[in-house]
Amino acid sequence: MSKKSSKSTKLLTKILVIAGIISIGLLQNLLKPKPAMNAESIVFKVPNLTDLYMSVDSLEVFAKEGRITNDFGFYAAFMKKEDLANLRNILQKRFDIPPELISRITNMAMGQDFLKYLGRLVQIDPDINGYDAMRTALIEAASDPEEGFTIINIIKKFPAKTIRISTDFLSEFSNELTTFQEYRDASITAITEQAEKQVSTDPQMDYSQLADLSQLGPYKVIKKSISFEIDTLRQTYTGLTGYYTLEADIYLPEGISKPVPLVVYSHGFGAEKKSILLAEHLASYGIALAGVEHLGSDLAYRQSFLKGEVDIDISPIEYLSRPSDLTFLLDELENLVKTDSYWQSKIDLEKVGALGNSFGATTVLSLGGANINLARLNQECDPKKLSLNVSVLLQCRAGYLPPSNYELRDPRVKAVFAYFPLTSVVFGPEEMRNISIPTLLMGGSHDILTPGIEEDVHPFIWMNNNSDKYLAFLVPGTHFSTSTLIPGLPEVLQGPTPEVGQYYLKNLSVAFFKKYLDNQSEYEPYLTASYGKVMNKDSLNLNLIQSLTAQQLITAYGSSPPKPIIPPPITAKVPQRQETILEEIQITGVMKVAMRRDATPFGYVNNTGEWAGYCEDIIEAFAENIAQELNISTGVKVIEIVSTLENRFQLVQNGIVHLECGPNTIRDDVKGVAFSNPFFVTGTHFLVKKETQINPDGNLAGVKTGVLRNTTTENFIQTKYPQSEAVYFKGSRGINEAVESLVEGEIQTLANDGILSLGELVRQNLDISNYKLVPEEPLTCDFYGMIIPNNDSKWQNKINSFIDGEKSRPIDEKWFKDLFPYQLESVDFCVNQQK
Repeated sequence: MSKKSSKSTKLLTKILVIAGIISIGLLQNLLKPKPAMNAESIVFKVPNLTDLYMSVDSLEVFAKEGRITNDFGFYAAFMKKEDLANLRNILQKRFDIPPELISRITNMAMGQDFLKYLGRLVQIDPDINGYDAMRTALIEAASDPEEGFTIINIIKKFPAKTIRISTDFLSEFSNELTTFQEYRDASITAITEQAEKQVSTDPQMDYSQLADLSQLGPYKVIKKSISFEIDTLRQTYTGLTGYYTLEADIYLPEGISKPVPLVVYSHGFGAEKKSILLAEHLASYGIALAGVEHLGSDLAYRQSFLKGEVDIDISPIEYLSRPSDLTFLLDELENLVKTDSYWQSKIDLEKVGALGNSFGATTVLSLGGANINLARLNQECDPKKLSLNVSVLLQCRAGYLPPSNYELRDPRVKAVFAYFPLTSVVFGPEEMRNISIPTLLMGGSHDILTPGIEEDVHPFIWMNNNSDKYLAFLVPGTHFSTSTLIPGLPEVLQGPTPEVGQYYLKNLSVAFFKKYLDNQSEYEPYLTASYGKVMNKDSLNLNLIQSLTAQQLITAYGSSPPKPIIPPPITAKVPQRQETILEEIQITGVMKVAMRRDATPFGYVNNTGEWAGYCEDIIEAFAENIAQELNISTGVKVIEIVSTLENRFQLVQNGIVHLECGPNTIRDDVKGVAFSNPFFVTGTHFLVKKETQINPDGNLAGVKTGVLRNTTTENFIQTKYPQSEAVYFKGSRGINEAVESLVEGEIQTLANDGILSLGELVRQNLDISNYKLVPEEPLTCDFYGMIIPNNDSKWQNKINSFIDGEKSRPIDEKWFKDLFPYQLESVDFCVNQQK
């Protein structure tokens, strides 16, 4: 691995964080809120005037029969005939969406923020946000097998007799939408005029005679696949891990006698490396392309999240891990070029470019020099500022990364092509102007997901220090204007004729990388406004420009834009890391905690899909206590993330969390961490079926014994019972799978802390009377403590004083006396044994 990569790895493992991700449990048995009443009327709150009412029944009659009743007639009179037809279609349209999916989406951080934003419009009482009621209505409608998920059914399921519509907010939203559209149209005019100006200054030649680069080039293409292990923290579709396998597909041109330039590709969220549209196309022109699978945001990850197999929608780590994936890939290819003559003859690592789509476009811009702008994120990421630019929700996830000067740029990358990126807040003008290498941005005027004006046009203007920058602006382009047709995707998202967008993308990518990686000047004409005009198709217009100013947009709009083109300077300060944890919490109001979700009763997901357990309760009480002592009037926000047997120590060692609460045996052999005073005592038992007979005083030769990896029990069994036939289980589902194997008779016993074995039986709704723990007294005595940093005595003392204090007693009694009285059976034995 190169020195740069080694440095990046150490930095990554030191500062990676998933703070800000609140775990969302798998709703195996979906909690379906049952409203006591359904909506009967809709009230439009008009300031200083009488409220206007409309019955839900009248709206339903219109939706189902097309009949306009007197009640609805007042409103229908203000609508055109075609508007009424469109409204009826919208009200009738049924969407096949599982209620579990609705629940997960509306419970994830970004979904909550957006729904709370809409809750300012749809209220249950005057000035009371309608978030909870809307979420209930959405889930109820999706759960209704008869009427299903329709707008009219969602309205009917609203759990209040009256739905209040804030006309203040409606007016605000409508004005914002109108202003946004007017400013967008004016900006398109300015860009079109700038393209015409550049046409007049382009070299005089017949651009129509240039070869069509959207057709395949002269070289045949072969694909090679490689994979290699990466030893660092990363979010994957199976959870957070300390190591992972990175897979890459590399497309190579055949028949070239010298090494060719290389382009590394980053896919968008929910995509995969095999979906790369340009892979074979670029390779056919003598440019190798290597695409990786970003495990924390690829198709498999998206599917795992939607199925409830992982709790995090988009981890902040992805903003670091994605660029690192590509850096690790270049490191591996460097090693291959040095050690393997085949690769040495194929790729030229002095000529490396980067290409990315959507989230992948943001990734490659980081490689090009735009680092995470935490100061801008801290200043802009206020939920109350949410606007029509929904991409800010995703960008603000990066704001939960810990303060640091991230160095994500890879100097090996000499040119960047980013289409439909997220840039405005995660980078801002401060970081976009740091990109000095040749850069081509592609955006769409009608992109709803990453609005082209805010995410492409303004950032293009910010790059005022870059003499080799290009903007390819598609009108009316959408986020999917260069994608293959996606079945079921609404036209407003898909946009017109994606094959035209692909035509532009192929032409521009070949020309851009041939010019800036291969130094072939004959491709310069393809990157002019004149050739853009030659390529132009009426169904999807292309404007290709190399310069644009803020004043041009202001002039076209005729007044100050809705938002400043160049935002105000940053005033928010990024907290420094020199302070103690208590000082940090005093400044940020945030406490970051890791907990298990597979360790009943300490941390687990209950049957309503919520995080529950002793740790959930004790941390909540501890946060309240800290807020009182530090006089934080708004309270301390607890950021919870999932820990596992594999990563629990790393999360604390690397500063990702302030503490980890779970069944952690206090020990002295783990570097970089300390433990709190004990809050529980247990020990190793063998869990067996009631009829099973085993003798723990013997050697257990040949006994199939389930053991969890990375536990003190693993070491105990290997030492005490080396002749037993150990069957190992690992990962977040380890204990779940071990108990299932015991139930199925695949193992004879499970060696584990007794409390955890009993807790898992309860969680799986198994009859405890059919099982027993052997022996009655534990074979070991394990005292549980919270994992904390070993270099902050004030933090350790604060935790210890709370655990030992009066405020923790009710929580101890709730979980370890009333619900899980196992401790009473072991504590006397273990305490006495310690004397």
